[in-house]
Amino acid sequence: MTDEVTPIEGADRGSKPAAKTAAAEKLEAARQKVAEVASGMRQTAGRAGGQIREGAEKASVTAKEKYAVAKENVRHGYDKVTKDMDQLSQDVNEYVRHNPGKSVLIAAAVGFFLGMLMRGGRRD
Repeated sequence: MTDEVTPIEGADRGSKPAAKTAAAEKLEAARQKVAEVASGMRQTAGRAGGQIREGAEKASVTAKEKYAVAKENVRHGYDKVTKDMDQLSQDVNEYVRHNPGKSVLIAAAVGFFLGMLMRGGRRD
């Protein structure tokens, strides 16, 4: 047996640089493709970020509008209740002035009833 290496047919020393060049070209093509994909992803992310910002701004405007409407409704409700309570107070004062005897009896009955409720069902 001899330790000689038999060259493979078509694989001479001159083909190694060609193989390196082909590999380098493929590597460069892959790098370009990766760069294109990365650029496309950056553009897509930029568009998505813009859309998210627009959506957040719209939601903020809508929330502010809803808050303003709710605030105004609460203010109107408070004003109405205050006005109604003032009117009730005036009505009670007028009734008491015109009917002092009935007012005292009504107050006593209400006091008695509330006393019974507070006492509950227990017997001392």
